[in-house]
Amino acid sequence: MTSSTAPRGFGPGYAFDGQPTLTRHAPPGFRLTTASRVIGHGDDDFRRAADAVLRFEVHRGSGFVPEQVPERAEVGAVNVWAIPVGPLRSRVACRVFAVVDDERTAGFGHAALVGHPQRGWESYLVTRHHDGRVTLDIRVVWRPAAWFMRAAGPAARVALATVLHRNLRALDPVLAR
Repeated sequence: MTSSTAPRGFGPGYAFDGQPTLTRHAPPGFRLTTASRVIGHGDDDFRRAADAVLRFEVHRGSGFVPEQVPERAEVGAVNVWAIPVGPLRSRVACRVFAVVDDERTAGFGHAALVGHPQRGWESYLVTRHHDGRVTLDIRVVWRPAAWFMRAAGPAARVALATVLHRNLRALDPVLAR
């Protein structure tokens, strides 16, 4: 069973106006950052990667610590993570707004709840291309929300790039099995 209730310290709504999407351009005032990597080849790699993404393994493999995370992504499910930064841990909470799981694409999108240090949403999609390549495609629509994120300025972009690099490598152990 998954929870759709906002955890303590977070509001029930998204930390922005409007509706998140897997494909639309970033709204005014938001940045769009994308990252993609070939992670495998063929149906077996696609299925293993798809299952791992839908079980939040990209987040776990990136060093995030699960606090309240469903077993599998479902629309409406809330997921809460602690992000270790040196001796500190920042908490983030998102609600899944879309899940895709078909023969060519699998993954989900989740959006920041009120109280998240960033506003926006992100998606993690595994795609099996016609030539057999399997890619992990990450799309982040964001802008700083918390004072410390706004104060970080360009360092926030560097931090996001570091997280995305880890995200793109997070499934390597899954596919090496």
